[in-house]
Amino acid sequence: MVRPRAQAVHGRGFGAQAETYDQVRPGYPAAAIDLAVDGWDEGWAGLEICDLGAGTGILSRALRELGSDVVAVDPDVAALERNPAFGMVGTAEDTGAETDRFDVVTVAQAWHWFDEDGAAKEISRILRPGGRLLILINQLDVRIDWVLRLSRIMHAGDVYRPQYRPQPGRGLDLIDHSLVEFATPLDVDGIVALARTRSYWLRSNAATRNRVESNLREYLSTEHPITGAVDLPYMCLAYLLENTSR
Repeated sequence: MVRPRAQAVHGRGFGAQAETYDQVRPGYPAAAIDLAVDGWDEGWAGLEICDLGAGTGILSRALRELGSDVVAVDPDVAALERNPAFGMVGTAEDTGAETDRFDVVTVAQAWHWFDEDGAAKEISRILRPGGRLLILINQLDVRIDWVLRLSRIMHAGDVYRPQYRPQPGRGLDLIDHSLVEFATPLDVDGIVALARTRSYWLRSNAATRNRVESNLREYLSTEHPITGAVDLPYMCLAYLLENTSR
């Protein structure tokens, strides 16, 4: 188990791999993103969005393309430098944003880095009454045997299961959820690069990194050989919560 203080430090280390992260980490399926505006006639156009834990901007870019006004909040300055949205250095527990500012808060691939209670309190504060929180979690689809083996070699940390439901409290009530299956093409070098963006890799020494890469290349050349690019299966877990705190 990673202690909370160490976890926070690791959560701020992805900027060191920002370019690789953008190249090999997948985006988020439209069906998962659009869960946030289900039932809203105007869709995303003109909405004030806080992309919390926004990092390099994989989700921020998509939200801007949908016509939203996006503020990207992240503690990692190096990652924010690649994010095209207006950036604010802050944390989930202390964003620095104004009260009742946002229609939607999005959290993509970052919920596990937060202190859930502190983040819920802050999200409830910066959301307008009736505003929504969208949590997106992309995971390798470990329901598939060869992907489960791959994930274990990578120490991918895909720990959420489809049965998981966030219950942060603080007036954030779960109102909908979905699981969206998708795939992204990567060759062997791309899969190795993907492993290099994982927190396990980032906090490991050179010997451990070399062992992981060697095991990956051996697995993908002998046990589950691939040639060229392969569609790497993912599932996106999407959770929609509403701010009922005021």
